[in-house]
Amino acid sequence: MRALLERIYPGMGVRALWMSALAALCLVFYFHEGRPSQCPAWFLNLSLAVTGVEARLFHHHLWAHCSAVVILMLVPLLACFLLEGWRPTELGLSARGAKREFLLVIGLWLAFLPVVWWFSGTEAFLRNYPRLPEARGNLGLLVAYDGCYLVKWIAWEFFFRGYMLLGFKRDFGNRAVLISTIPFVLMHFGKPEAEVYGALPAGLILCAIALRARSVWPGVLLHWLVASSMDFFAAF
Repeated sequence: MRALLERIYPGMGVRALWMSALAALCLVFYFHEGRPSQCPAWFLNLSLAVTGVEARLFHHHLWAHCSAVVILMLVPLLACFLLEGWRPTELGLSARGAKREFLLVIGLWLAFLPVVWWFSGTEAFLRNYPRLPEARGNLGLLVAYDGCYLVKWIAWEFFFRGYMLLGFKRDFGNRAVLISTIPFVLMHFGKPEAEVYGALPAGLILCAIALRARSVWPGVLLHWLVASSMDFFAAF
């Protein structure tokens, strides 16, 4: 296979091929099987019994969060370990040495809050947020929902800034920022138009932070804080 690839695509290498193929397969499978609307009846009944939360959409979103962990995080982690011998810490799942980036994230979030507040009053925003409509005016349910939302952001940031950035950086250097950012923006389709446009600079900023920190955790925190703020302003 290496010889064949070298003839067809000189200099590409097997690793770039399997990582690209796996990334595409994971995103397609997650998009078609892992969204809230694809929540199966067995998961809905199990989640209802375990959590006792009556809002049915809560369990549909929980399905999406759990699917993200399996499809976007565990599968790439296992593949990277088996095929390349990479440990999770090599793909950004370590917070060591990222103190400055955590402080930077808090500053970015505080700077972004007025923008979120301004957009929270627009019609397009209120059609999409809060992501759990039953949480409107219900602080307890909103806290429970956004607490579970953190699980998704861990998987999401690992996939785009761990696997697709730090992983592809081995072969493409800092150009891996582009490989990471394009699908990241596309996965925002269906969100308010301004949010989709904003995903481009947000993706570039999150990549810069991950490269500086060699960690996805500052990005997890920033993504979760911003998303939770959007839900909060829309809910109250």
